[in-house]
Amino acid sequence: MADAVISSVVTSLVDQLFIIIKDQAQELRAALGVENEIQSLSSKLDKIRAVLDDAERRSFKEKGVKLWVEEIKNFSYDVEDVLDEWSTKSRRQQIERSSQVAAAGSCCSFLLAVFSCFHFERVVMHRDIANKIKELDSRLDRITKDKDVYNFVAVTHTTHSSGQESKRVPSTSFVDASEIQGRESDASALISKLLQGPPSPVVISIVGAGGIGKTTLAQLVYGDNQIEAHFPERVWVCVSDTFDEIKIAKAIVESITKSSANLSDRLQVLLEKIQSTLSHKRTRFLLVLDDVWIENYAKWEPFNNCLKGLGKNCPGSRILVTSRKKNVARMMRSVYEHPVELISDPDAWSLLSKIAFSGRSNREEDAYSEKLKEIGKQIAQKCKGLPLAVKVMGSLLRSKDTTEEEWQYVLSNLDDKFWKMEKMETDIFPHLYLSYHDLTPQMKRCFSYCAVFPKDYQINVNSLIRIWMAQGYLPTTNGSSDHNQMEQKGREVFGNLAMRSLFQDFTKDDEDSNIIIFCKMHDIVHDFAEFLTKNECYSISQHEDKKKIENLRHISWQKTGRLMDLASICDVHGKLRSFFAEDLSPEQLTLNVFNGLKFVRVLRLQDCKLQKLPKEIGNLLHLRYIDLGRSDVHELPDSICSLDNLQTLNLNHCYHLSRLPDSKSLWMRVFLDFLKGLEICVT
Repeated sequence: MADAVISSVVTSLVDQLFIIIKDQAQELRAALGVENEIQSLSSKLDKIRAVLDDAERRSFKEKGVKLWVEEIKNFSYDVEDVLDEWSTKSRRQQIERSSQVAAAGSCCSFLLAVFSCFHFERVVMHRDIANKIKELDSRLDRITKDKDVYNFVAVTHTTHSSGQESKRVPSTSFVDASEIQGRESDASALISKLLQGPPSPVVISIVGAGGIGKTTLAQLVYGDNQIEAHFPERVWVCVSDTFDEIKIAKAIVESITKSSANLSDRLQVLLEKIQSTLSHKRTRFLLVLDDVWIENYAKWEPFNNCLKGLGKNCPGSRILVTSRKKNVARMMRSVYEHPVELISDPDAWSLLSKIAFSGRSNREEDAYSEKLKEIGKQIAQKCKGLPLAVKVMGSLLRSKDTTEEEWQYVLSNLDDKFWKMEKMETDIFPHLYLSYHDLTPQMKRCFSYCAVFPKDYQINVNSLIRIWMAQGYLPTTNGSSDHNQMEQKGREVFGNLAMRSLFQDFTKDDEDSNIIIFCKMHDIVHDFAEFLTKNECYSISQHEDKKKIENLRHISWQKTGRLMDLASICDVHGKLRSFFAEDLSPEQLTLNVFNGLKFVRVLRLQDCKLQKLPKEIGNLLHLRYIDLGRSDVHELPDSICSLDNLQTLNLNHCYHLSRLPDSKSLWMRVFLDFLKGLEICVT
């Protein structure tokens, strides 16, 4: 589960390799004979991609499979680095050649020398890349052999309902209303909407994140006395992540006829049965469809037409839907969408205490010390208003002795370690995994990457999209590097993640409320993202043990006030792709640090005291995003002009900046050529 992002990595690799075979490798293939290796890499990776869905599910419980998945992920990253190096150096050589030819004028002898030198450099570069490709192909042979040991099942597409870890327990309409806290106003609003409105059957939706209590709220409304009296016919159907039309239609028929005998497997017959039975009863009905995921109107349309046709015979009927996705509510043409928010800290404590003290008399509960209750309130606060987390923690406390020592131990282990708890992995993360499993591979990468930000961090959406671009998560359909297309794709991805409640606390544009400027992630959603990327993302503000830094790709240093040898961290594998740091001194940002960032795509040095970037920054050929916001930098080295992959240069609030690169330098001309695609932010 932690490595589901591999699907998009492999997809990208296979696509890039085929492009190279088709367009870029003619000379290399002829001179160095690596066509077979390129074809072999493509073929093997494509076969591995076919079994990744099965491998990811099994890695949830099988340690050997998890290690294999980790290995193929690291291999995929290494291939990406080689491909990026290849395309960058090839483009750089072409630019150099054009510049030299332009400078040579009509001097034939000099032109011959230029072409001879260029050809030699090109062959040397291609030979180096060819050797790396051969090494990768040999390495992939071993990985492929290991794959065969596990007998993975190949699939041609992702089936959301196929993994045991993603299946939820079917819901029912029954609930103990006394154990529900903080939903009185939500229930009242929904009941009012259900009892009022037009005579025709309409859809009302409950929308919210996983674990926030949508089903519980629907159960509370379903069992309300007013609803029971108003709707003589009530039907509850748990839809879950697969919208099986036949299964749903059968469930409705069984509920209204109280019989499951001789039911057809034809949708038309079942819908006719629903319509005739309800028309005959001539009574209002309430149909609850719990946990709907499908956004395809073609699947909902037959039900919609069938139920709308009952308007004359069953006036005032309603369909109540719960979903994590706003698009579902809109697809089903809801007349009202009710967002389910987090519960308050007092409500969280009330819920937690009811569960934790369950089975004990009121006299016993009254006898517990105020210190114990204060500890319990702090534990409830840690759940950040998510009812599912409150229930899990309440159940955990119920299994402990009701002593201050026991509860204090639980509280102390929640600080920055909440996501490591076994209860989180077994009771909470599977709920979040349902939402994650529903994402496209591209959205999975973009979402899980957000683990690099610290908890409660206010994320700038524009910057986030630019960072996704820099990491290569937003390829265009035609493979071009059009920045506008990539940004538009990034906004679509962010919108889809936001619609699934994976972001919250939105700050919107004053002039256009449809534009989100800043957002945050709920702590437990962030914990889940960390869980998915715990071998890739590392936050120094959260972790202490250097031994946990394995296969590190993204690092975040957040004003810890602690001294640490950054060079040793950056050189653990030398493969960092993101380096975020705040408030670092020149003594910490040494030349060794920059030399250890040779594969970095994103370099963020906000509030840093460094006055001058080292010229060695020009050697970071993969670098695409530089953020020097609020730093003390006085000048930019000329070598920054050689970063022809650079997409974003943020110089916001760099008040000491007094010198830009020399405009007469060779690379400045190149720099100006691609400025059209480069975003420079200066305030």
